[in-house]
Amino acid sequence: MSLFGFTMLSSMLVAAGAYAPVQGSAPEYREIKDWVLACDNTHACVAKYLAASDGGDGGGYLSVERAAGPNGGLTVTIETVEGDTAPDPTTLRLDGRSLPGFTWKIDAKAQAATLAGDAALRFIRAIRDGGAISFSRTKDAPLVSLTGMKAALLAMDENQGRLGGETALIRLGPKPASAVPVAAPPPVVHAAPARGPLPGAAAFAAQVRRARADILGQHDCDAGQASQDEAGPLDAANALVVLGCQEAAYQGSVLIFIAPRNAPAKARQLILPLEPPLSASDTSTDGEYTEGEWDPKTATFSQSAKGRGIADCGESTVWTYDGKAFVLSTYNAQPRCGGPPGDWPTLYRTRTVVR
Repeated sequence: MSLFGFTMLSSMLVAAGAYAPVQGSAPEYREIKDWVLACDNTHACVAKYLAASDGGDGGGYLSVERAAGPNGGLTVTIETVEGDTAPDPTTLRLDGRSLPGFTWKIDAKAQAATLAGDAALRFIRAIRDGGAISFSRTKDAPLVSLTGMKAALLAMDENQGRLGGETALIRLGPKPASAVPVAAPPPVVHAAPARGPLPGAAAFAAQVRRARADILGQHDCDAGQASQDEAGPLDAANALVVLGCQEAAYQGSVLIFIAPRNAPAKARQLILPLEPPLSASDTSTDGEYTEGEWDPKTATFSQSAKGRGIADCGESTVWTYDGKAFVLSTYNAQPRCGGPPGDWPTLYRTRTVVR
């Protein structure tokens, strides 16, 4: 994992070390002009406005979320990020013309307004052929480009099996809602939390750092990051060790190792690479995890990599230890920067069962 960038999920992940591959339907992520579409492995989808040109977002945001299945819930959200007021739906304009007839639910704290169900469907059909919408009584009204929205929503319909049906957002047809496929069930992950503490965890981590100085050197790790080292129980026979590697302006990276509890010098590096479909893989940083953390109580290792400091793009990943291997359990990603901070779409989800 690169400290300053991030990879993307493909339909199959590369296995290395104690790692198990992804299961279920392949996620979908597309950037279409000023819009992006993300559908996870259960066919839950979100389409959102993110201007293709950096810095040209217009100050307003619009997203369309829909669950999979014949009765999949539909929600439209408009948001403002700057300032401290929620959008005023009564000021909505489509290409300069007012958009009356919709009763929005206002969330002032979140600076958002939402429509759900039939109202959301009517709103989408009202704006789908437009060029832009604006909302505000201020002089500089937040603006949302609709360029690419229709294609993104058409792709959403296709992903969820709605094309040619009465529930389609774009390409309507005679097929009843009952013809829409049900949601794909999320894979089940069996978590195996560690039993019992790891005595002398700090000293254990220090021994692993000394023993694996060769690997730390290959990654150009900063010796000053040793203060970030941690060790914790993995299972009855092994410990998981997190060693600090690099530190940048707003995030740092770590390496992770599995070591026998009775022989820390025999630690082996754990690599959980993702195979990106959108860009060339940066193999030089395989095995580095941004803001990586191990939680023995939930048997999860997580990482979160911001694409830039304001966190309006990036990825986050969670793997779960099932007693034999680490299994991918959650993956969120948004390569294109823009929109509310940390609002990265889910591309892969599972259902966790504790052993």
